[in-house]
Amino acid sequence: MTNMWTEWQKMWRAGTMLSETMVASHAVVEHRGRTIEDAMSDPLSADYVELNRMVSEKATAFGAAGLSLSRDWLAMQRDWRAQVSDVSAMMLGKLPSPQKTQAMMARSQRLSSAALASSVRAMTPIHRAATANQRRLARKP
Repeated sequence: MTNMWTEWQKMWRAGTMLSETMVASHAVVEHRGRTIEDAMSDPLSADYVELNRMVSEKATAFGAAGLSLSRDWLAMQRDWRAQVSDVSAMMLGKLPSPQKTQAMMARSQRLSSAALASSVRAMTPIHRAATANQRRLARKP
């Protein structure tokens, strides 16, 4: 049985990470926009270290998030296939036994919990990069 308190904590963490990432991204984009503007007006004095980070950090964070999602989704496929098969049988008029109904309910809970955990794992590298950049750039003049 799914522990609703644990699931609620995961949902809270996912929402918190999303909002922190959005706030950090706004601050980083604002700072980096000024960096690009400065580089355009004075290319010889440009902050090329920061300019190079703009792409490489995103590629690393989003690559890690994509890898995490692909692993999680692959692991959930077995339950998805079984669930679709059972629901399809019901739609064709075959009523499930009590054991089958219980298995479908347990599978639904597993899938729900796995999807939530997957979203937190996928968001973690993006959140980490965005908030680290926000802290680092806040210290820069």
